[in-house]
Amino acid sequence: MTLLCALVLAGCSGASGHRPAVRVGYPFDGVTRFSEAEQRLLHDAEERLVAECMNGRGFDYEPSEQNENESGADNPYGLLSPERAADNGYGMTMRAVRNSSTDEKNENRKDRNDSPERERTLKGKKENRKTITTDTGTELTFATDGCLHEARTEVYGESWDRAFYTVQDLSNEVIRGVTDAKEFSEAQRHWSECMSSAGHEYETLQGPLRTIREKLDERGPNKNIAGLELSLAEQDARCQRRVGLAETVREVQRAEEAEVLRGHRARLRELRKLRSTALDNARAVMADD
Repeated sequence: MTLLCALVLAGCSGASGHRPAVRVGYPFDGVTRFSEAEQRLLHDAEERLVAECMNGRGFDYEPSEQNENESGADNPYGLLSPERAADNGYGMTMRAVRNSSTDEKNENRKDRNDSPERERTLKGKKENRKTITTDTGTELTFATDGCLHEARTEVYGESWDRAFYTVQDLSNEVIRGVTDAKEFSEAQRHWSECMSSAGHEYETLQGPLRTIREKLDERGPNKNIAGLELSLAEQDARCQRRVGLAETVREVQRAEEAEVLRGHRARLRELRKLRSTALDNARAVMADD
């Protein structure tokens, strides 16, 4: 484990010291996204509230730890700065190591006596489900009387789901618009040529990620995969910078956001407020010892 961590996290000195990287995040300043620290905070607050609710209804409940997402990408396009690549590759190998440990802990904590009554108390009764429709036409169905829903509502508020999934749909529309744009396709083609000249045959930015994912699925995390991830990510980042991929994406995304947001600006403002309130609520829950 020590060798693997050292290998994956090594290489900071190899980062480029030239012009600063162009930052491109998720659409609408990433309002639908939370940092890893914020995700942990929100998860832990919800789990604490679920435990309190379950205990109050006569059931034991031990909060679980959160599995992390597959990669630490801060954008949906596969953009990668040389600094990030040198520090942690795509973040996939170390995340697999951490999640393996978390899975084992959560399995050891799992309640082996999940009675139907306990499940209904936790997740709610089917007859008490409710359906709402977002501004973008997505239908959401959820139970309204379980401890999971009660805890989620206490953290995020009653109107979170409608606002969040509306803006999430709009974000997805922006992302599709960017990746379908001829400017993006052209920049990605130049990136592919650059990668090919370095001995890596990929047509799309998702190719290197797929390679690492497949190897992790086949063999699990190890130092060889960690080393491959680092070298592949560093070459990937060099090619992205060489062809100006981030600059292209930034300009196309700005145009797509302006177009997609027509008629939805109030909902976006609402989500920003709800997001801030949810984090404040979670901090208050965790501070209440």
